[in-house]
Amino acid sequence: MSTRRMWCKAGLGWMGALALARTARATQLRAVGSQFARIFEGSEGLPPRGLAVDLLGQLFGDGLRCEWLPWSRAQLMLEQGEADILIGPYRTPERETRMLFSVRSFYSDAMVWYARRGEEARWTGEFAEVAQTSVAAVRGWAYGSRFERMRTSLAQLTWVQNVDAGLQMLMKHRVELFAANDRNCQPVLQRLNLADAVARCSPPLDVLHGHMAFARSAAGEALSQRYDQAFEQWLRTGSAAELYRRWGVDRPVTAL
Repeated sequence: MSTRRMWCKAGLGWMGALALARTARATQLRAVGSQFARIFEGSEGLPPRGLAVDLLGQLFGDGLRCEWLPWSRAQLMLEQGEADILIGPYRTPERETRMLFSVRSFYSDAMVWYARRGEEARWTGEFAEVAQTSVAAVRGWAYGSRFERMRTSLAQLTWVQNVDAGLQMLMKHRVELFAANDRNCQPVLQRLNLADAVARCSPPLDVLHGHMAFARSAAGEALSQRYDQAFEQWLRTGSAAELYRRWGVDRPVTAL
């Protein structure tokens, strides 16, 4: 897949209170991310769009460029110092060894199992119940500490490349449960006309919080502090509430 390099849209122009975030620098900041529904969406020939694009546009104005990349490539670019900001990763102990995270998250996701409608009772909250069940999860995603502790006990766990593949395996009876979240699943369910055929199970596996991440370097630490201060100011503005409403994303408790 070819890299698609696009520009963030700032477009709001009122950010005098966030002058700290817009401190002049010789080169533009480079923010990279992959497909996160409503958070960061890429499409051939169109600029990235979503909550994160507008949020960073408000904080950094024209001093930022956003690029849509495969997720593994985006993470590697941050770690190698080729990008300044990684958009949207969940905070995990393993990732904290490789990158710096913003103090506050800017969105949250409940990670859940999905089943064919009428078969939601396959999951009632205990991993022992699904140890011998055929299940699928998206490769490279974080699912929370509980899932990580228990995944070795899942005898029939299949890793898939994306949500589309997981849902299609579910509908073809190749797996009985698929792990994902509503924010990513709902658009795909609608596109595949599966909204009435697939249901989420209860309770959630975990609730994970999405952050901005920065390189583990002196420059990355300085930028993370700059972002944190600007984000705190932004949260107190009316634009923050309006942006969350516009994109249909819930503000996480940590961002209140």
